[in-house]
Amino acid sequence: MTANSDLSLLPPEQLSAFIKKAEATLARRTAESRLTSYYPDEGPLRRELYRKHLEFFAAGKEHRERAAIAANRVGKTEGIGGYESTLHLTGEYPRWWPGRVFEKPVNELCGGDTATTTRDIIVRKLLGPPEARGTGLIPKRCIEDIVPYTGVRDHVDIARIKRDGGGFSTLQFRSYDQGRVAWQGTERDIIWLDEEPPESIYAEAVIRTMTTKGMLIATFTPLQGMTNVTLQFMPGMAPG
Repeated sequence: MTANSDLSLLPPEQLSAFIKKAEATLARRTAESRLTSYYPDEGPLRRELYRKHLEFFAAGKEHRERAAIAANRVGKTEGIGGYESTLHLTGEYPRWWPGRVFEKPVNELCGGDTATTTRDIIVRKLLGPPEARGTGLIPKRCIEDIVPYTGVRDHVDIARIKRDGGGFSTLQFRSYDQGRVAWQGTERDIIWLDEEPPESIYAEAVIRTMTTKGMLIATFTPLQGMTNVTLQFMPGMAPG
């Protein structure tokens, strides 16, 4: 079948098969390019309605440490942490982007409470489920390779992300239950903490980004109350 073919000449069963194949191809391409659907110019999900999200992004130009502290189910993980991480990893910044821009491949470390929740939430948001890698926020065409995590089924240790302009970013996953030592080691351009971390891990994350002048992003609901980690993002409120 060529672009100039007359579909009306096809027998009904062949036409139906052709349409189903075309629909499946379109659905696959859409699933593998989710990034472009976020924060559109117009429509019911137009970005002007997400004022707090845009303010958070813009603050990255001036502040190395930022936290999106809000209720559950308001888009902290996917629409803030995951979206911004994807832009920095791929270098595919939209024309309207108000935040910090990295001009080279980045080294990012991210994680949550446990290896299981990190796999089920963060890995899935960024890379897609194990049976459909490339259907998360990071486009499939940008995922160069994935190194499995030892000891946890379907988890990911490291992924290499092809970056616009050349080179590869590094994306690595860890969890709080591994302890502070798991967050030590190499310098990082970006660290994303999804869910509130223990104070010791937060401090280690800050250290990992100091020499690179990198950034730290935290996205969480303050279920533990007014902890030291939460209070440091609230000017005028001292730990009690």
